[in-house]
Amino acid sequence: MKKLLVLAMVLIFAAFPAFAEMKISGEFDYYMVNGFDKDEAKSFDDQLNKLELDFSASVGDYSKMNIELEEDGSWNSKGDNTWAKSPEEGAPSFNYAKIITDWGKFFGLEKAGIKTTIGLDYFETKNKVNFSGFGYEYSDNFINPHMSRDFGGKLDLTFVDGLIQPYAALSFDTGVNNNKDKFLDGDGKPQWMVGAALDFKKMDIPLWIEGYYIAYNMTEDTRTWGVDAMYNMDFDQFGFKVGGYFEGVQNQAAFKGTGVNADKDNKDYIWGAAVAFNAFGAQIAVSGAGYFGDTADDLDVEMGFAAMGVDASYFFLDWLGINAGVSFAFGDYKEEFAGDTAFQTFEVGAIVKPSKGVEYRIGYMLADDDATDARGYFLRTLNTTCPTHGRAVTAEKGGLYFTTKIDF
Repeated sequence: MKKLLVLAMVLIFAAFPAFAEMKISGEFDYYMVNGFDKDEAKSFDDQLNKLELDFSASVGDYSKMNIELEEDGSWNSKGDNTWAKSPEEGAPSFNYAKIITDWGKFFGLEKAGIKTTIGLDYFETKNKVNFSGFGYEYSDNFINPHMSRDFGGKLDLTFVDGLIQPYAALSFDTGVNNNKDKFLDGDGKPQWMVGAALDFKKMDIPLWIEGYYIAYNMTEDTRTWGVDAMYNMDFDQFGFKVGGYFEGVQNQAAFKGTGVNADKDNKDYIWGAAVAFNAFGAQIAVSGAGYFGDTADDLDVEMGFAAMGVDASYFFLDWLGINAGVSFAFGDYKEEFAGDTAFQTFEVGAIVKPSKGVEYRIGYMLADDDATDARGYFLRTLNTTCPTHGRAVTAEKGGLYFTTKIDF
């Protein structure tokens, strides 16, 4: 496997110069929490969240080819929310390989845009609402509004100077992840997605709204629909943001972290929202999330308001800042899935950015051992939650945390 990937990288380097100058970028994310308890194995926890290399090259005047090799650990999940290790851990794979063509530029359009994407990809929504420390308002942290990775195509349109942005995507393959034995629907229907965004900034209104509908592969006839929205007002040294999402899921295979399968006709709903205030380089944010619907009713639990995080940050210099945050669980979610304790985590530490694209975070975390052992669906930390697959790196009772994020 690794020899084939090395060969693939050699072919990439050899092929791209034939098209144009190649651009290389990448990302490396690592999270660690050490409680320094030698007698307790759970006092140490770490996760390689992402290791990727991106290759991009222009193909003529109107197209570009993008390829990404990535090892993000997400495929180590066995589907039971434990993120068990696989024997192939560390072997990268192709995250996407696609060609993007700007037809608006090709036809000389000035007021409208037309772009197509063809190849292997996740074909995701625009998903721009993400600004608090804990990220409860970011739908990608919970539902992941995108199609399963497969070969397909996507059409992106823009009208009225970017005010209206519709899009649609369709998988060419009727299998899941190119697996002919695993279908989206019982009769082998392909995945598809439609959506549209409205960006009012051209009208001097700081408002973003997006809606989408996705038919994807969690189980037969699974459907997801949702709305994201954000209002972002800046007044020189002051700012205010409010935003979030509301999503519905039909025929969810299981509510993550509960181990309970949903009935085929179940309809479930999840929401997340945040509000943030900025002043003189400091930000204070409050975010929360909840879940309700048929699966919660089947479990006889109330989780309409399940979790909340409060965080603050301040940068003394362009390269040096501090942040702190505390998270809580509420209601039946607290009792059933979060160790029956309201307090989840508390963190305080420093943020260091020695150069563009490089960020280190170091500090101390207090965590409730019952909550972290339960690892509920909404368990999040301020500094050590892996965005790729949502796992909170906490150790049993917390400890010294250290994170490395490199984006070049």
